[in-house]
Amino acid sequence: MTPRVVLDPDIPEKARAVLAANTPLLPPPSAPPPRPRFGGRGPGTVALAACQAPIWVYLPVLACWQYGKRAKIAGTVAEALIIAPIAIWGFYGLAFNMLWGLPLQVIAFITVLVRSGEPELPKLIRRHKGGYVRPEELNGPAPALLDRAQAAVDGVTRSEVNREGLLDEVRNTVTLPRQLWDIAETLAELSHLHAEQEQKTMGLTTPRVVEALRPRRKALNLATESVVKRVEALERYAARTRAADQALLELRALQNLAEGGDAYRDLLARTVRDDLAIAEIDDLTERARRIEEALHDSVEQARRAGLSLVPQAS
Repeated sequence: MTPRVVLDPDIPEKARAVLAANTPLLPPPSAPPPRPRFGGRGPGTVALAACQAPIWVYLPVLACWQYGKRAKIAGTVAEALIIAPIAIWGFYGLAFNMLWGLPLQVIAFITVLVRSGEPELPKLIRRHKGGYVRPEELNGPAPALLDRAQAAVDGVTRSEVNREGLLDEVRNTVTLPRQLWDIAETLAELSHLHAEQEQKTMGLTTPRVVEALRPRRKALNLATESVVKRVEALERYAARTRAADQALLELRALQNLAEGGDAYRDLLARTVRDDLAIAEIDDLTERARRIEEALHDSVEQARRAGLSLVPQAS
């Protein structure tokens, strides 16, 4: 797998959805797009607003047709009100429409101009420039660690026991994205410091340079070990979740077999003693009971593994 862009869970949901849908276009957080003059409104935008203003005033049915049903109905009604004076008074009705339409064109021009300009994506990138981590920014072991963390989180959230609500679904929804973001932020900072070290030392490995780097490298190693422990905790949670999924599948399989027990009971009763048939079915029921107990135990262990992540998220 290739690690994906990680977004800050504190970003509003609507903005996060736009950024997530355009991850290939996200620049490095240190180099967001510059704010354009006049909100990105140049001569072309002014010309477009000037062309659209008469359409909104005199052909509202055409302007509204690209929107929803209610907008189409409103545009049709407005068009009827514009055509009515012309149909009734002819040339005078046309002159009347042109007269009262002039101030409306000015209003339409200003409205279209205000609502035009810079697209939404560059605005969101500037607003949340520190709110995402791109895999391209990472170096050393960081991409692999991020990939492992994302795979573990995906394993938990996509598991059957989580979809069935057997785990703490609300806590998973809140805690796991926060854990992933904290890990990604730390990995990005570690990668930045590693790159900064290489740049400052200019690739030299002389004894003096190595000695000067020793405290910094020790700090980086300790931070990396801490991230590795957090990733391993996520992987333990995912492993417990997989075990619970397996137990759930076994339980369902045995329940499906038990549902057909009456037919087997009748079949066995015809050929052997009734107590043998009952023993066979009871044995199947007992197996289902043991698997159900194992499922409860697996789910409880997965819950505990998930709870162990919570203190680290604060």
